[in-house]
Amino acid sequence: MDKQYACTVGHIDELLVMIFSYLDDRSLSRMACVSKHWSDIALDCLWHEVSDLRRALTVLAPLSLKPERSTGTSIRPPNAYAFKRPLTPADWQRFQRYSHRVRRLRHDQRQARSSAEREKRHLPLHPKVFDELSASCPYPDIFPNLQSLTWFSCTPTRQHYVLTFMHRRIKHLGLQLYRSDPPSSTTFFEQVCARCSGVTSLELRLTEPVRLIEVDALVLLHGLHELQQVSLPIFSLTPRIFTELSRLKHLVTISVGHPAQAQPGNREDVAEYTLTLPEDGFSVLRDLAFSAQIPHAALLLKNAMFPARLTQLHLKNVMTTTPVELREFFCVVRDRCTSLRDLSVDYIIAPDSPLTLPPPPPEVRLNIMVFRPLFSSRSLRIFEFRWDYALNLTDDDMEEFASNWRSLESLQLNPEPVPDPHGPKLSLSALVPFARYCTNLRYLALHIDARAPPEPSCLCESTPRFQRLDTLAVGLSVITKAEPVTLFLSQLLPLGCHVNCGLRWPDAFDFALERALVPLDVRTELSAFWMRWTEVAKLLPIATKARLEEQGRFAALERQMQALEVSRSEDRRRLTHLEQEVEDLRSRTGSSP
Repeated sequence: MDKQYACTVGHIDELLVMIFSYLDDRSLSRMACVSKHWSDIALDCLWHEVSDLRRALTVLAPLSLKPERSTGTSIRPPNAYAFKRPLTPADWQRFQRYSHRVRRLRHDQRQARSSAEREKRHLPLHPKVFDELSASCPYPDIFPNLQSLTWFSCTPTRQHYVLTFMHRRIKHLGLQLYRSDPPSSTTFFEQVCARCSGVTSLELRLTEPVRLIEVDALVLLHGLHELQQVSLPIFSLTPRIFTELSRLKHLVTISVGHPAQAQPGNREDVAEYTLTLPEDGFSVLRDLAFSAQIPHAALLLKNAMFPARLTQLHLKNVMTTTPVELREFFCVVRDRCTSLRDLSVDYIIAPDSPLTLPPPPPEVRLNIMVFRPLFSSRSLRIFEFRWDYALNLTDDDMEEFASNWRSLESLQLNPEPVPDPHGPKLSLSALVPFARYCTNLRYLALHIDARAPPEPSCLCESTPRFQRLDTLAVGLSVITKAEPVTLFLSQLLPLGCHVNCGLRWPDAFDFALERALVPLDVRTELSAFWMRWTEVAKLLPIATKARLEEQGRFAALERQMQALEVSRSEDRRRLTHLEQEVEDLRSRTGSSP
């Protein structure tokens, strides 16, 4: 029975796929040798995504190092892989067993730009490899079932090699674009559109400002009519590109890449944002992310042709603005985007970020008046706001914030500002209103002053604990001792809630600190804050568990006390009843005690 059961379980394809998905390539290769049934499933998992093209092509034919000629006449040392011999039909027939399993091909050479890395591990493929693949392949496509193709080449001359693997069944396309000669570049983009006309998801990354390659990018976007998702660098959605995207009938999502993963571009390309949208533009657009100044973004949203049924809006702010202009923008969002569920206004701290020096005084910074228009946006569930310096918000403001926005699921209120002498006005008590009113809150990020945490006894018994909070992010908030902060948080946070600290982009933030004239001793103090919050994150699960166990024991004692009180009350009632019966009996018999 056990053997039959084991054979049955070992032949469930869905279960094997789940198990094999946790294995590395070496283990999958071993699983492919167990049986014919396991071999097909293991090979599907092993070849589903190809991230090392050179290793995949060695299955087709052996490779060896050969010299690759530079643009001049001299020959450099061997630095590229090429096939040792010409490819034969037998090679392609053997390779077909694996090639039809490939669904994703990712060729990323950006991480190997230094010559030392290329010599050790990341040597490129010789141009003759791609020529021979195209010339000798007896089938229409090298990877016929390929659905996702990502090609981030390290040089402009290698971006054209992606054409070797393109066909109409590809749905996701990722390209690293380079500026080259106008005729060849335009021809390249036209060939991409012709070979991948069915692409629905496009990811573009650039190494230089988009204005230098904007014309070619427009050719690419104009030729891909089936696009549903587009991802661009942060400062690459220019007015011309925005207008061209508005003509795509199936476009649902426009997103921007993370600055830590790709070059953000030049913010001067989006400094001015005046455009004209067609009447039928963005007919199905729901998610939009772009970079602009706050006043320009407000004008864009006021445009009668702007898609009003957005559910997600992410604005990468190019520069800070006045509280009046920001409040006006929030009013426009409230009036125009009635279906919005996710709103993000992000001023990115980067080396070229324009900062206000010296820091503005607290009374002229953003206050609760700026955010009040959003309280009327009943559908808004996620709000992220990042600015340069700390906001002018108090604990009482958080009471108003939480009580008027009870449907929040994620809130980030500038948790990582540039340090300044004024510091935040929020204390740990600012967390209490969110625990009381926002029962669906899962992510909370604030910049607080935790130097003087309230005594645990200050929390009344009616103060609830966060019900669904998964993460509390504090950036590098001020803290002097970890123990009292841990004791306070153990009364509010649920078991399993994580405390995150630190900054999103440390390198860029360091440049910003230098430009903001933040002294070295303050930076050293920030490192101390990080260490103390890290200690809080380690101690909190233990303290929360002990607090919950203590509360459980206290509740059990209370229940026992109540049971004893009920028992004593019942005994007194019975005694009173017996005494009454005795009195009645004496009155009937006329006897005296």
